[in-house]
Amino acid sequence: MIYSLDLDAPIIRLTHHCLLRGMVILCATWLAGCATNPDPHQGGFINGITGLANGNYQRRIDERESVYHTELSAGEQLRAQAQTLEQEREAIRGELNQAQSRLITLENRIKQARARLASQKQQVAAARAQQARLAQAQTQLVQTKRQLAAIRPQVQKAAPAQSIDALKQRSQALQHELNAIDDLVGSVADSGL
Repeated sequence: MIYSLDLDAPIIRLTHHCLLRGMVILCATWLAGCATNPDPHQGGFINGITGLANGNYQRRIDERESVYHTELSAGEQLRAQAQTLEQEREAIRGELNQAQSRLITLENRIKQARARLASQKQQVAAARAQQARLAQAQTQLVQTKRQLAAIRPQVQKAAPAQSIDALKQRSQALQHELNAIDDLVGSVADSGL
């Protein structure tokens, strides 16, 4: 009796597939051992296969996406900070415009009080004291005008947050000086001279 080898038999087919798989795994392992650089731009075919097989490419993609999202977030935060700084700068401009209006009003009040004092010569001693107060108010007014003129250009510049805080403080100091001038002029105006 002669036996023939049936290549389509399930056991031989299974052995053939196991052998084929083993060779593929052996080749992949051998190729992975040949890979010297995980960077897809610097490697060759073997490095490419190795990078795909061990997940290096996906890790690089994930790392770069993470960096991209971090940079996007930082950019959005910077835009929000810039918008906040611009709003604060605009508020300071408004305060400075109000200070300018008050300066003009106070200057007019000083002129009116001086004119009134000049016409009332019978109360010379009291008028001289009031004139001294008005001169003091005028001196303070001139200094405050200079300070306001010095602050205005700084508000127009793109300044960091520290400069905005300093400008706020200077604006508040101007408001205090204007209040002091207002009190001086008011005391002269209320004296009835």
